[in-house]
Amino acid sequence: MSSNECAGLQTQYDVFSLDKAETLALLHGCGFSYEELKKPRVAVFNTLNPMNPGHIHQGAIAKAVAEGVREAGGLPVEFNGTNLCDSMLENQKYTLPSRDLLVNDIDLMVSYHRMDALVMIGTCDKVLPALLMAAGRLNLPTVIVTGGYMKPGNYRGENVDFIDIGPNKTRLRDGKITQADFDELVDVSVPGGGACCMMGTGNTMAIITEVIGMSMPGNSSTPGRSQEMQELAKAAGKQVMKLYAKKITARQIITKESITNAIKTCMAIGGSGNTIIHVPAVATESGIEMNFSDIYAAASFEIPLLVGVRPNGPYNMDQYAKAGGTQAILHELRKHLDTNCMSVNEKTIGENISGHEILAPSIIHPLSNPLDNQGGLALMRGNLVPDGTYIKQSAVPECLMKLRGPAHVFNNMDDANNALLNHEIKAGEIVIIRYLGPKASYDSAYWFTSQLKGSDLYTKVAVITDGCLSGAASGASFQFAAPEAALNSPLAAVRNGDIIEYDIHARTMNVELTDEEIQQRRLRGYPPFLDLLVLTASGLEESAVLHTCLRLRQALEKALTAPEYRDLEVQLLGPAPAAVAKINDRYRYRLTMRGKNQKRLRELVAHLLRQAQRDPRNRGVSLFADINPID
Repeated sequence: MSSNECAGLQTQYDVFSLDKAETLALLHGCGFSYEELKKPRVAVFNTLNPMNPGHIHQGAIAKAVAEGVREAGGLPVEFNGTNLCDSMLENQKYTLPSRDLLVNDIDLMVSYHRMDALVMIGTCDKVLPALLMAAGRLNLPTVIVTGGYMKPGNYRGENVDFIDIGPNKTRLRDGKITQADFDELVDVSVPGGGACCMMGTGNTMAIITEVIGMSMPGNSSTPGRSQEMQELAKAAGKQVMKLYAKKITARQIITKESITNAIKTCMAIGGSGNTIIHVPAVATESGIEMNFSDIYAAASFEIPLLVGVRPNGPYNMDQYAKAGGTQAILHELRKHLDTNCMSVNEKTIGENISGHEILAPSIIHPLSNPLDNQGGLALMRGNLVPDGTYIKQSAVPECLMKLRGPAHVFNNMDDANNALLNHEIKAGEIVIIRYLGPKASYDSAYWFTSQLKGSDLYTKVAVITDGCLSGAASGASFQFAAPEAALNSPLAAVRNGDIIEYDIHARTMNVELTDEEIQQRRLRGYPPFLDLLVLTASGLEESAVLHTCLRLRQALEKALTAPEYRDLEVQLLGPAPAAVAKINDRYRYRLTMRGKNQKRLRELVAHLLRQAQRDPRNRGVSLFADINPID
């Protein structure tokens, strides 16, 4: 669209009326002229972040978008929003909230400043879902520019990327590589300027964005730092003005049919399991109701795996792009898709994919010769996970497609990681890492599974978590086990040694416990549903021991009412004489705390015990803590 074609277009928000004089003055203060303010305002929302390699290059992309908007007769106004690199976060509980924070940020800035149209630029895991969610919520003429993939790193002639670091941390600890080897790998594995060069959540969501139709055709197969990306970004800026002129908004493109297309494509590419939480959120913001469990389950059987990009195979995103990329995938899947769905370029999916054949059938396989007859993601159900758990079956070693073994249970990530590093996990075990779900904490088991990959146990153990995993997770790693443990689900009933059996081909996962036994464990209110932290005091004088316990209880009661500890939901019992009240002439009293074994609670108790030991009133009384002594 030329400037002349847009000459008749004006912003839907008039700032020249008398009652908007104050607004006009403020906009003049920002440097906008009368002529500029007559043009449609296009928000160019950029998630540029100098501390995130996936986004460091987006300044140039935003500049190209703005140039396209300006040439098409619009007024580009750039805003910036929050984005985080998951792998830099010490606490993964901030990752999913960061997605929703960005959605609200976009909504606030675009709505408040009364923008007419919207171009959004983003790249990584939580950002792209946020952009799609914001598009649906605002329902403006919208184009999303996904920021592209980064080129692979080069390590001694081999292609490497970020997911090589975790396994090699384990190899370093085990003495299989040197510190110099590892340092060199770290130096070259993240060249920067785009999403990590694998089929993780970032690239999966970029492909989903394109398949839904919210980005320009070919966007997800374009390197972040390339002339092609600059040209595509400028074209997106021009195209959003065409959408504005024709009143084509996001909800005309984000539909049940286009979302179903995206889920089917996700199966073909072996995409991230984290789409399971992101795609429903996109649909919700667009006012769409769908039964996602059934759609994912059906698509898993209907659509075979066609792409061997890491962790599903040896290839990277650069090779995927050169093999034909997303448009070639869609062309191959066309009989399984609704090709009448519209894209932001005002053409149907069918029109866009015409002529886009697979260029390298060893990288993108044809339907006649798939990598696997089933899709990349599988939904499992059984008495352990009544509401299901998902696994990227395309990245599971064949020897772990089915396993029966004893549970090794952890209630937090720290304990699980320490057990792995200390070689406490044994071959044949099924590791459960629970209380990582949304209600408990929303945490990721990524670091555990990443370092497991570098150990000899990688093909010998399975992992089940109610939290999330990296989009690049591999091995027998199950995520989003539901209901989560914090809801007193069967997952919370499992104890060390309980026998678990799963079969990915059969889509089953069960624990060898009766329904009655699971219910009894829940009703008891004892471990594993609640933890018991027992504080024992002993001394030669019974009154001194008792008074020490009373003072300790008072200190605990006071601390637990503080704002930072109110959410712990701890019940205090006692003090009362221990079951064996006197040993070696020393009297024993106990305080019992019932609640979840959390790091903050353990740190609080340790602090109060140190204080009590320093208190001169407690001289001659010894104190110690024990967790779940009855287990």
